[in-house]
Amino acid sequence: MTITPCRAYPAAVRFSRKPASLRAILREHSGYHIEEERVCVVAVNTMTAAEYDAFVCDLSRAQDWIASFNGRGDQCIAVHAPARLTLYVRPEDYDYPRYVGLADAD
Repeated sequence: MTITPCRAYPAAVRFSRKPASLRAILREHSGYHIEEERVCVVAVNTMTAAEYDAFVCDLSRAQDWIASFNGRGDQCIAVHAPARLTLYVRPEDYDYPRYVGLADAD
């Protein structure tokens, strides 16, 4: 897993608040209308498929890479892994992914 600061870019993301897992996010996104938010992606976390799968199984766990992120409320981290959905994490000063979202294009 590597976290890389990137040149900030905008994204339209639909966030879930305090999701338990990726499955919970997908269920929420398919059953409810969630307004998209404009955020600024300032870092990218590139994971292996195994790291990503472990991460999305329990999104309530504290993560060192999130605890070290000092972003504003409109800034987030993109999480990439091969053959997986890109997630957008907005921790808002917590050490776990408080808000996790999907871009509308995903």
